[in-house]
Amino acid sequence: MRLSLLAACASSAALAFSGSAAAQDSASCSPDTISCQSSSPSVDTCCSPKNGVVVLVQQWFKGLGPDDQFTLHGLWPNTCSGAQTGNNGCDDSRLYPDLGTIIQGFNSTLYDQLNTYWPSYKGDNPAFWSHEWNKHGTCVTTLDPSCYTDYKKYQDVNDYFTKVLSLRKQYDYYGVLAKAGITPGSGKTYKSSQFKAAIKAALGVDVAIKCQNGALNEIWAWFNVQGTDNYIPTRTWAKDSCTSFTYSNKN
Repeated sequence: MRLSLLAACASSAALAFSGSAAAQDSASCSPDTISCQSSSPSVDTCCSPKNGVVVLVQQWFKGLGPDDQFTLHGLWPNTCSGAQTGNNGCDDSRLYPDLGTIIQGFNSTLYDQLNTYWPSYKGDNPAFWSHEWNKHGTCVTTLDPSCYTDYKKYQDVNDYFTKVLSLRKQYDYYGVLAKAGITPGSGKTYKSSQFKAAIKAALGVDVAIKCQNGALNEIWAWFNVQGTDNYIPTRTWAKDSCTSFTYSNKN
């Protein structure tokens, strides 16, 4: 047995991939291994992600998702040098054009959550999910079907999206910003330093602020991975795109 996606085999602080059919052989997979911290070529990519600098991207779009929540753009596994893995994904055999149908059939609760917290500004949510899975999800090496002891088709898809939703909930930017007195409103302008300081103080993560046409657009955070799924904040790998911006209501 190679991979553990059971919370008992990882740090108690980790959020496990929900519903995974896999289990780890503790003799072969150390829960303490941190991605991109070892130069040893013998580290099993089922135990620690090969593309181990992972970017969580949350977005703030008018009319998308709950008024008091950031929504998701994606979870992007980059190489240990911080480079993107490319535009075509990492496994041609797991490229799916219609993840909406797949996810709804596999886990209808997950499907509903994705429609709420991972909507597309283009209006086609399943196409957005397919793009993110095909380009990024297939590059999470710990979710390769060969890493499971009892793989069920589409379990990897389920585990990827479940994990991203859990990270979005854990890193609740709206909530911590509101507690710091930073709330959206018509014509409200803030400095990126205000956002970064509030998020760092409450969540212990450094972020980069991305803007579009002078308005807040996205917040990026970077992680290494301890074991298979314990995400540990690391330094930023990109700069802010703005120093001040408007933070408007979604409605």
